[in-house]
Amino acid sequence: MTGNPISAVLADVDGTLVTNAKVLTERAIQAVNQLRDRGVVFTICSGRSPRGMRMIVEPLRLTMPMAAFNGGVIFLPDLSVLDVRAIPDYVVPAIVESIQSHGLDVWIYTATDWYVLSRTAPRVDREASTIQDEPTVVTSFDGVLHDVVKIVGVSDDHDRVATAETALQQAFGTQVSAARSQPYYLDVTHLTANKGQVIERLSRYLKIAPSAVATVGDQPSDILMFKPSGLSVAMGNASEHVRSQALHVSTSCEEEGFAHAVEQFILPRAVPARRDVLKATGQLHRLGQSLWLDNITRDLLSQGTLQHYIDDLSVTGLTSNPTIFEQAIKTSSSYDPAIVAKLGKGKTDEALFFELAIEDLSRAADLFRPIYDRTNGMDGWVSLEVSPLLAYDTATTIAAAKSLFASAARPNLMIKIPGTPEGLPAIEEAIFAGIPINVTLLFSREHYFAAAEAFLRGVERRIDAGLTPDVASVASVFVSRWDGAVAATVPDGLRNQLGIAMAKRTYKAYRAVLSSPRWQRVYNAGGRPQRLLWASTGTKDPKVSDVLYIKALAAPFTVNTIPEPTLNALFDHGELSGILPANGGDCEEVLARFTAAGVDLRALAARLQTDGAASFVKSWHSLMAVIASKSATLTSAT
Repeated sequence: MTGNPISAVLADVDGTLVTNAKVLTERAIQAVNQLRDRGVVFTICSGRSPRGMRMIVEPLRLTMPMAAFNGGVIFLPDLSVLDVRAIPDYVVPAIVESIQSHGLDVWIYTATDWYVLSRTAPRVDREASTIQDEPTVVTSFDGVLHDVVKIVGVSDDHDRVATAETALQQAFGTQVSAARSQPYYLDVTHLTANKGQVIERLSRYLKIAPSAVATVGDQPSDILMFKPSGLSVAMGNASEHVRSQALHVSTSCEEEGFAHAVEQFILPRAVPARRDVLKATGQLHRLGQSLWLDNITRDLLSQGTLQHYIDDLSVTGLTSNPTIFEQAIKTSSSYDPAIVAKLGKGKTDEALFFELAIEDLSRAADLFRPIYDRTNGMDGWVSLEVSPLLAYDTATTIAAAKSLFASAARPNLMIKIPGTPEGLPAIEEAIFAGIPINVTLLFSREHYFAAAEAFLRGVERRIDAGLTPDVASVASVFVSRWDGAVAATVPDGLRNQLGIAMAKRTYKAYRAVLSSPRWQRVYNAGGRPQRLLWASTGTKDPKVSDVLYIKALAAPFTVNTIPEPTLNALFDHGELSGILPANGGDCEEVLARFTAAGVDLRALAARLQTDGAASFVKSWHSLMAVIASKSATLTSAT
């Protein structure tokens, strides 16, 4: 191999990946498949809108974020938007006027819409056919010049387009990026929405150096991505100037130039990207969702498995519950020496269990401590639950939370308190006392609102008392239990949809709460937001995907606590296609169908919370029985 190794490829679309007739050839598809087989990341950047790129996503099986509008919008395969770089509103009218003064037609794009003044204007019909999307025809742009992601100047007079490009660069070059994406298109985008910035953002997202990224393009706008990349290839149909800026020149787009570039220049230097770059676990982490493991055992700690999950599967936290500890202690002899020692000190039953649990969780907390420190306490948490027998005893729950937190002596350990009506006052008091809390057993939007209110009251009381408001908390919303509860009573067409719909409704509420004036006042005083956590995300129905809830609940600034088998399944074969919509998407329509099918959502939420608390009590009694049985066996053996 000569030259830098290549682990990622960023390609232009029109005139590069597709032919002049906008055809994606079979050889181009095979070239992308070859890159994938070699472990090389492939994605695209175009002046097109996200909807104008959707017909390329499926045949190429794209899974990584893509850049539309030359980087004005970063989006996922399902067209959900990760990032928008809009042109500042104040400069948009002047740019439109300048483009029109050069005799060019103007098109206006937002992240989701395309506006033109005439459906019969030059190239509108061809563009609509190419991107398979109709424009909205307006009589004036006056009402649509806000949240503009791209302005396009259009003319079949190529010299006129080039002149307009130079003029706009001189007049607005410090405020926007203006470059031709085709000889007849002048694209104006946000100053950082250019292909040079895209490669930098891609490099940062993938943690792959620009020198390990190859770029392929044909237009002047592609030169900006040529410059920082480790290998640049200009298409044979590019202008002489564009060709002169690339390290290599391929054949034209009519002569399989993209495939030729991959086969001749890129594959000989291909080196697989790190596994965490390609795997869904790493992608979720980079999207801004924290992955916490919903499991803890002494073997997991002693055998290095948890460290492996941290290093290779992007796990950044951990949760536990009585059921998890019951299984761990029952099925492993690893706890036996510690149980014998504690029995010798007079410890039994609940006191013995909490010493075992705190030992395990303290070790886990220490493994996550570098993450906790690096994220300034936002991530790297472990969780320990108070006795579920206290679910309806406020005063004793508060005392237990304080005692357990003090015993662990780890800043990154949260105490789990159920968000039952009796638990809410304990949550408020614990937050006021400065104890990090994982609010558990939440099932609905209304449950979440109650938990958020308890957290916020505790923080506000700290502010009033002159104490630091920087107390961490998560609100744990259980998902899959909804589907289990209605599986036998709803039509087959509604199966495995209720939990996700309720989660979407809750996520919409969460986003609204975080942006509310009340919370912003808390932020201003030094508080931190309570993050939303998805719990009960293992798939119960063997007929559907084993990563169903993980894929559906991808969302930035949330946590997903994942059962160990689901985590390994996600790493092995999971793929991401989109993120949760901030507005809840179709959740209300889906929930209306369940209501029509006879499901009382409010009553079911209450029952699930009550049943959940009862289930934890049952597990607690089983756990105590296991400890008693093991204690008796070990005592008789000595």
